Amino acid sequence: VLEVCSRDDPNLGECIMKVVDKIRPNIANGDYGGGRTAPKLDPFAIDKVDIDHGPSFRAKLRNVTIDGFSKFVLKKVRSDLPNQRFLISATVPSCFVKGKYELNMNILLLKINGKGDFNLTLDNTQVNMMIQYYLEQKGDKKFLKFRPVELKIKFDKAKFYLKNLFGGDPALEEIGNQAINANPHLLLDEVKPAIKEKLKESLTFISNSVVEGAEEDELLPRKKT
Repeated sequence: VLEVCSRDDPNLGECIMKVVDKIRPNIANGDYGGGRTAPKLDPFAIDKVDIDHGPSFRAKLRNVTIDGFSKFVLKKVRSDLPNQRFLISATVPSCFVKGKYELNMNILLLKINGKGDFNLTLDNTQVNMMIQYYLEQKGDKKFLKFRPVELKIKFDKAKFYLKNLFGGDPALEEIGNQAINANPHLLLDEVKPAIKEKLKESLTFISNSVVEGAEEDELLPRKKT
């Protein structure tokens, strides 16, 4: 049973943070009981990403999984009930990304190409979200629903390892990975929009799965006087 927070609680944001921490295992595995399910947050899966910016940058990613999203640390939750929204700040201490890649990109004078397995370690990722809800009338009841989540992601430390660069030549593979990791955000910024869109979609689904079948007064009751 989902614990609730009073809308009149002066520390409503802190109450919501405690509730989220209690359902963290459900958020990770996507099982909310009673047959309610949502996409897993851990591991988080992205089937494919295709990016084509012409000869200077082409990339394909397949079967991507991201471990570590459910270890997020909530920094602040600010409620804005008159506008039916919550503003959330969080940090993801560490994520490990892996999958298959195909890449052609230019870094300075170096033309990097390859196809194979890749992994990526992300540390200290900052996430800011705005979650806005609305009320859906069904009969004499008003159920709480969430609109698509608005999301901003800021990656901090990142390190790539791409196997089989330049056809698997060990020396060239090392040079290619060194060139990428000299400024990993060049590559990361190209794939960031796809990660962000998939994450927005899943977080919206997760948010609605958590509150499914509940009215506003059930989730955010007023204090009894």
